[in-house]
Amino acid sequence: MTSEPEGTFSLLIAYAFFAIGISFLCSVLEATLLSTPITFANMLEEQDTKGAKKLKHLKSNIDRPISAILILNTIANTAGASLVGSEAGRIFGSTGVGVVSAIFTLCVLTFSEIIPKTIGSTYWRVLVIPASRIIQGLIYLTWPLVWLVEKMTRLISKNNDTTSVSREEVAAMVSTGTEEGVI
Repeated sequence: MTSEPEGTFSLLIAYAFFAIGISFLCSVLEATLLSTPITFANMLEEQDTKGAKKLKHLKSNIDRPISAILILNTIANTAGASLVGSEAGRIFGSTGVGVVSAIFTLCVLTFSEIIPKTIGSTYWRVLVIPASRIIQGLIYLTWPLVWLVEKMTRLISKNNDTTSVSREEVAAMVSTGTEEGVI
């Protein structure tokens, strides 16, 4: 009679760190990309900064990089929760799964959502060029799913012909820039 193999605490920790690490990276990349204005990408391109064209392309086609990031993040979170929960069940039994799940959820929220998004939105100027290189790699890695998501979202939004920035928004940006002493 064979029994279910016992879980190990080190494997549980490894699964948790792997999932949180991948999700951390995805959140930093997402916040960095979304915090970077297209005008900054244009400025870098005018200065012939290496990687600026790639960044501008990603910003101009934002759905593709965001899809790649969210696909990988969802896979990491889902697989991580499954593996951590399964390993917790082997180690602690069914009563421990709830406790481990609650701890894992708090860790994911803190270390793969709040902290990395704060980092990405605060340090986007420094992170954006290396982030754009990593994001391009993620697009290649997740390409079949990105392609599928693009096709589905185009069906939903194909009749949406809206101007990206209205006159009123430009006026508000100028006003804000003047108030902040940028213009």
